[in-house]
Amino acid sequence: MAGSIDKFLVEVSSTALALGDRTMTDTTASTAAWPGGAIGFAVAVAVAQDTAPGTPETSATTGIIATGGSMTSSSTHWSVDFPYGPTPTSVDVSLTSVSVHGGGDAFSGYDLVSSSLHGLL
Repeated sequence: MAGSIDKFLVEVSSTALALGDRTMTDTTASTAAWPGGAIGFAVAVAVAQDTAPGTPETSATTGIIATGGSMTSSSTHWSVDFPYGPTPTSVDVSLTSVSVHGGGDAFSGYDLVSSSLHGLL
């Protein structure tokens, strides 16, 4: 395949910060690549609870860097604050996914796409 794209880069990152009397953070980021494509997924969660009159603070972020071929991505961010009552609570959740693909040939290393394999030559 002349002129095809067979190099792809996907980098994902996640960060979670929480400030309060009781806090919980969790992050994960994962990628996979093969000839012809790459994917990535990142999640960040931050939860904080404080005793009144304190105010809990949370921040959850995810990010991507992707190059090569056609890119499809999705990002979602939820933020919920419960500022009232004896234990105000704040929750942040961020999710990001990305995939890139193009003219790369996943089977080119195995000679499974040559025209002679299919009796055309």
